[in-house]
Amino acid sequence: MSGFDHFNLISPIYDLVFGRHVDHTMVAKADFQPNQKLLDVGGGTGRVTALFAEVSSDLLIADSAISMLRKAQEKSLRTVNSQSEKLPFAAQTFDRIIMVDALHHVADQQETLNEMWRVLAKGGKMVVEEPDKNNFIVKLIALGEKILLMRSHFLFPEEIVRMCQFDKSTKIETHFERGNAWIIIAKENSSEG
Repeated sequence: MSGFDHFNLISPIYDLVFGRHVDHTMVAKADFQPNQKLLDVGGGTGRVTALFAEVSSDLLIADSAISMLRKAQEKSLRTVNSQSEKLPFAAQTFDRIIMVDALHHVADQQETLNEMWRVLAKGGKMVVEEPDKNNFIVKLIALGEKILLMRSHFLFPEEIVRMCQFDKSTKIETHFERGNAWIIIAKENSSEG
């Protein structure tokens, strides 16, 4: 893990820069239903989690940047300070798990995905939205983040899909929109994991 946390530094302006455009795409992709439990891994200020509040109040953000979580708490969202590689929850706790534009920032991407799968309930879905590394603009963003000494490691969508082959019950769909890849991973009720 990097010694310098860029997200704690930018938390005061994060929503001003990234939260101006309200996009309900994640809500639609997650197929979130009333009375379901949602976990937003790397959810920061809660700009995306807040969109789910119209459907259910059982929402939780897990993030390692305390300053970002304080912004989420100002929106009356529940938070937990946690690394994505060691989520402090029992197995099969959440019906839906989302990760928006954050997988490329975590220290161990495979362990993060494994943890998300572990805490996903049978019959649940996890949705990972990441910039599509096949896109030229995304390649420029990746270069910019390297120059800023962020610990970013962008993956091609097909790499994320391979990392999400957890067991025989895993069903994966991939969608591409506006330079982003959406990887939707469903855990069928027959899952052993």
